[in-house]
Amino acid sequence: MTDSQSDYVCTLSPELIAKAEKELNEKAQWRSRDIQALREMVLKQRDLKIRTDDAFLLRFLRAKKFDYERAFQLIMTHYKMKIENKEIFTNLRPSAVKHVLDDGVTGVLASRDKEGRRVVIFRPGKWDVARYGLDDIFRTNFLTLSKLIEEEETQVNGIVMVIDLKDLSWSHAKNVSPFYAKRISSLLQDAFPARFKGLHYLHEPVFFDYVFAIVKQFLKEKTVSRLHFHGDKPEGLKEFVGEAILPKEYGGPLPPFSNKDWAEKLLACDEQFDQEAKYGLMDATAKASKSSKADAMECLVGSYRKLDVWLVAETSVCLPEATK
Repeated sequence: MTDSQSDYVCTLSPELIAKAEKELNEKAQWRSRDIQALREMVLKQRDLKIRTDDAFLLRFLRAKKFDYERAFQLIMTHYKMKIENKEIFTNLRPSAVKHVLDDGVTGVLASRDKEGRRVVIFRPGKWDVARYGLDDIFRTNFLTLSKLIEEEETQVNGIVMVIDLKDLSWSHAKNVSPFYAKRISSLLQDAFPARFKGLHYLHEPVFFDYVFAIVKQFLKEKTVSRLHFHGDKPEGLKEFVGEAILPKEYGGPLPPFSNKDWAEKLLACDEQFDQEAKYGLMDATAKASKSSKADAMECLVGSYRKLDVWLVAETSVCLPEATK
C-alpha cells in the first residue's frame, strides 16, 4: 500500500522545523529515509493493514522522537487497542456521538496556546449518565484527538488537556472503574501518537481523591509530572497556556467557552472516519516480526542516528547540508 506516499509536502514553518529537529530528532534531509524505514517495518507485518503514506507515518515517528522501532511498536499498540475494544471502535464516527458533543462534554479552544499547542476542554460534569455511557465519552475524546493529530503543528507542539470537573457528581464518578481508568491511561500514554504536554484539573470535587487514586495507579511517572491541580482557581491556567486564548471562566478575556464550532467541524468528518475504519490489525495476538528492524535498517546508511556527526561528514556528497 502506497496511499500517495510521495505526495507529502511539509507544512511546518522554519521555526517549527528547527524545533522538530531539536526536540524530536527530525532532520529534514533524513525525513524520507526514516519514513521509509518505518514503512518497511509495517509492510513486513502481514497482519497489519494500515495507511503507509508519509503524512500518516510521520505522526507516529514524531510521537516517538524519530525512533522508528518505538514508532512501530506504537502503531502495533494503537491498532491492538482497537481490535481488543471492538465495542468502542465499531461505528466510530462523529455522528454516532453527536449527543455527547451536543452536551458540550468535549471541545477545543479556537486558538493555540502560547507554546503553539492545541488545548482540549473536557467537561465530564456535562455528561448525562441517564442517556449514555462512558464508552461514548471515550469515543468522543478519541475522535477529537484523532482529528487534532492530523495537524503537523500539533504533532510537533503537542496537546494540553483541561479537565474541568465542575458539576461532576458521584453518579458520574462511580462509573470510573479500574478497568476504565486503565483504558484511558493506556490511550494517553501508550496507544496514541501525540505529545501530551499537560493535564490541568479544575474544580475538583470533594470525592476527587477517591477517583484519582484509581487513575493514578496506571499513570507513568512522566505523566504524573505533567499533572496540575488548580482547584477553584482556574486563573492558574494563564501561567501555562497564556491568557489571551482563554474564555472568561478560565481566567481569560474571551466569551464563555462553547464547543459548537469544534462539534460542527468534527461532525463533518464521518466519511473520513469510515475510511479509517477499513484499516487495522487483523489479529490481536500478532507480534512484531523479529526481522522487521533488521529489514528496515537495510533502508538506511548504517546507524546514522547514533553517528550523526560522522554521517553528515561522510555523506555530504549525497545529502544536503544539515539544518543549523
